[in-house]
Formats: sequence, C-alpha cells, structure tokens
Amino acid sequence: MIFRRLFFSGLMLLTLQPGFAGEIFQTELRAEQWDIPRQGERLLRLPSLNEMINRWMQQPGDIIEIRYPGGEEGELWVNELMDWLVALGIPSKAMRAVPGSGAEDRIQLLLMTQL
Repeated sequence: MIFRRLFFSGLMLLTLQPGFAGEIFQTELRAEQWDIPRQGERLLRLPSLNEMINRWMQQPGDIIEIRYPGGEEGELWVNELMDWLVALGIPSKAMRAVPGSGAEDRIQLLLMTQL
C-alpha cells in the first residue's frame, strides 16, 4: 500500500512540469492535415488548431506545449506552426516547443495551466 502511494506520487511529479498545475486540454495535428496550402482562414478550419486557439484565448495566461517529431523535418514543422500561431494572435512567449511527439507524422498540442 505504501509502495503504491509512493509510486503514484512519484509518477505525478514526473508528469507535471515545474510551474504548471497540469494539462487542461490536449489535441494533435497530423501531417496530412498540415499538408494543405496554408492561409490563416484554412488553418482556423482545422478543428484541432481552432479549438486550441479558442481555449487559449479564454485563458491567455496558459502555455501551449507543442510536442513535435524529432529531426530536421520535425523542427521545420514546429517552427512553421509556431510562426502561424503568432500570426493568428498567440504570442511566442505563450508557446513552448518540446521534441518527442511519439510519432513522426504528428504534433501534440497541450494547453498547460500555469501556477
């Protein structure tokens, strides 16, 4: 019983970033969704981006963590996505890029609440 509590307490500490209360929303963007001619209006029609932007606008102090595939292609993708999010009204200080989305064909977007 004590081991189980310690294990889950340790697991919780590993999953929470310092200064963040936790994840409040998560979605993903797949490569085939991103493979469109990019314009602001078209990007806002992507349900995952639209919902993330709307949720962030309700809580503009939150941080959007963007987990991207590793390698040069993943870095190009996350940089372009972040540039578009800035163009759509989200300041760069409200985003954090983290390598390691778990698959080379997707980006994970997590809205994190700051303490």
